[in-house]
Amino acid sequence: MPSRKPLKGGAPRLYGNHSGTEGRAYRVAYDTLAAEFALTTPLLRFEAGRVAALMVQLTLTTRALVAAQRHRRAGRGRRPNVQQIERLARRQGLSDASYSQAVDKLRDLAAAQRNGHGASIDELLRRVGAAAHEEASSGD
Repeated sequence: MPSRKPLKGGAPRLYGNHSGTEGRAYRVAYDTLAAEFALTTPLLRFEAGRVAALMVQLTLTTRALVAAQRHRRAGRGRRPNVQQIERLARRQGLSDASYSQAVDKLRDLAAAQRNGHGASIDELLRRVGAAAHEEASSGD
């Protein structure tokens, strides 16, 4: 089965179909990050894709929270109760924290790459393998 075409600019394909609303929002978010950071390595492009997906998620959860608050305050008919509003607020807060952490990580990776301290993917895999081996041997 043939795979789908790669996305423009090397963006990772994180949604099955990028032609919907979320896919277009992802593209805008990724392009914004590409304008801010030099996404020169596959690792940086993947991290930028993750940040873009989290940006989309943050936007969706914030919109859902605001819509529920507005409907509770001024809506007619069945309105969301306080627990539903709190649940949406918690979800929005988690999305915000996840996005913030991911942006910080991308910023650190981009700065390390720019300063020449960035490690290649092979080097990172070697480090992870060595750490896993060390942990397995110390756990005996």
